[in-house]
Amino acid sequence: MCRALALLASALVALSGAALSGSTAAAQPTTSELLSHVREAHRATLEAELEVSSIEVLPRYDLHLSIAADLHGFGLREVVTVTNRETGPMTNVVLRIFVNATPPEGMGPQVTLVGGRCLGEPTPPSCEVVQSSPTVITVTPSTPIAVGASMRIELDLQGRLETIDPERTGMMAQGMEGMSAFESGGSGHGYGLLAQDGEIATLASFFPVLARREGGRWTTDDHGTTGDLGTDAMANVYARVVLPSGMTLAATGEATRRRPVRDPGHGAPREEVTVHAGVIRDFALVLGQSLVTLERDVGGVTVRSVFRASHGDNGRLVLDYAAAALEIFERRFGPYPYTALDVVEAPLVGGAGGVEFSAMVTVATMFYDGMDESGGVGAMVGALGGGGTSPASDMSAAMLEFVTAHEVAHQWWHGIVGSDSRSHPVTDESLAQWSSVLYIEERYGAERAAIEAERQVALGYVMMRVNGFADAPADRPASAYDPPVTYAGIVYGKAPFLWTRLRERLGDFVFFAGLRQYVARYRMRIAPPDALLEIFASEADRRTARDVRRLGRRWLSERHGDEDLGPISEDRMIAAMLGPEAAAPGSPAGAMMRMMMSMLRGGGGDMGDLGDLSGLLGGGGLGGGDGGEIDIEALQRMMGELDPAAAGEMLEGMDSSGGDLGGGGDDGDEAPRPRRRRPPTRIP
Repeated sequence: MCRALALLASALVALSGAALSGSTAAAQPTTSELLSHVREAHRATLEAELEVSSIEVLPRYDLHLSIAADLHGFGLREVVTVTNRETGPMTNVVLRIFVNATPPEGMGPQVTLVGGRCLGEPTPPSCEVVQSSPTVITVTPSTPIAVGASMRIELDLQGRLETIDPERTGMMAQGMEGMSAFESGGSGHGYGLLAQDGEIATLASFFPVLARREGGRWTTDDHGTTGDLGTDAMANVYARVVLPSGMTLAATGEATRRRPVRDPGHGAPREEVTVHAGVIRDFALVLGQSLVTLERDVGGVTVRSVFRASHGDNGRLVLDYAAAALEIFERRFGPYPYTALDVVEAPLVGGAGGVEFSAMVTVATMFYDGMDESGGVGAMVGALGGGGTSPASDMSAAMLEFVTAHEVAHQWWHGIVGSDSRSHPVTDESLAQWSSVLYIEERYGAERAAIEAERQVALGYVMMRVNGFADAPADRPASAYDPPVTYAGIVYGKAPFLWTRLRERLGDFVFFAGLRQYVARYRMRIAPPDALLEIFASEADRRTARDVRRLGRRWLSERHGDEDLGPISEDRMIAAMLGPEAAAPGSPAGAMMRMMMSMLRGGGGDMGDLGDLSGLLGGGGLGGGDGGEIDIEALQRMMGELDPAAAGEMLEGMDSSGGDLGGGGDDGDEAPRPRRRRPPTRIP
């Protein structure tokens, strides 16, 4: 593989050669051309919103990318243009390759530097380019960069895409993988951001970008991999992507040209797609032969749903969800700045439901697959449903819609209005979660919104507490969430209800006026972490302002989750996932769920009711460990082999038990302490 990638990189150099050199700089797109994907009405105000003298002072990344025919690797020539916007000379430039922070298990860093140099005319300046770690490249020019001056850095890189088994992207496998992360405290092996499953390839966080700069220093340590890794900063991107002919390409920005090319070393026909992406926070690509596209106009914005041809029904639904979400959020929050919004199916793993980028979001394949009830675990949930659509299938469908709305909401929360996703991740994630509930309310009414708020939001907090993890303040750096599973419970599960409580206290008119003011004031910039709360407080009378700040402290800085969101029990979890009937005594659905949760927590519960399930695995529990510890692979194999008849037989005679597993009150430490257990086996 390394040799093949080196040949690919060499071919790219031969292909691009002088195209990216200083001698042909005039051939590069102008700033106005890079802004072709920004709606015309918004272009004139960009410099004022960004607080820059010119769009050209933003970092610029010129990418010439050649992707292997088998989608296993790529060669990349990149030119980075950085302008010194500091108050003094800049002695070096630090770039980050964020995908290398979470290498796939057993794979090592996916992107490596082949060579680098500084560009300039008439004589290129001398500089040293060193990759000091998998995620850090440091460029040190012989002469510091003066204030207001720019430097151009050319890099040659090669990359490898993780190969994901398509079986791993299904709902069952990802559910187990999520539980594995719950048990082991997080995998640290990423979400498939630079990966392919044989049909679809995703390339995100794959090229070097300027590191964060804080207090006049470059940041090279993320202090962990929980949460989103990236710079949060606006930049301009010009990309030329060489790929096998006939492949559908979805990308941040606007694809302006597609033409056949001769790519040395590749016998099959190749094409080059040109992409303009000005004023964006991140850039990503998704490509594949089996992808199809549907689109719809929403107030002058082209909304596209890109998905596998075999997922046509859900692909059409995603188009409807995304179009409706865009209309609702524009009306409630303020105008969307780009000409298009792409919602793209991607083979995400690690429990990720979706990933947001500027003008493009991805949604995990598992939601397009849905819950197959023809066999395996689907046979079990189908038997529980008693005919018709099972509760689990209903929740799977609801999750597809909720995740789509959540990712579209990110176009405002962290897209249009930036925030510090490392130090204050709760800012954008809690707003995106709350916005998804708002979407449900606007489309289906308050009753349905309450149901989804319970099972899509609060359930994360309840699940965290039932599994024995303590409540904690929500407004903390991503690295402070230890174990990382508490990030999901607190940032996604508890904190979104702050915005619900503020809306109740302020009333709709004041609340939504404050949100629109927040978007207008910090549009295309980075907002301070307390900016929205201060806007609400500043527009209120003294008593209301005190209440706003008190609610902010309560939900973001204190620990009242059990009191505010209680009770904490397995029964509540089961009711949220499968309906209240499933939590009632004697329910087969509830019995199965309790059995599964007991096993996934390490087999500490009563294993006497397993019956045929235990027999299917040879009698002694799942995995045969001394403490009855579960082997995730064994459970997945068993579920895949189970037919509908066996599922029905297995559920006969199950009894239920359960009850309150944690108290209310202010302490937040009353839930049972987690048992010590070995980490479950990873699903291949």
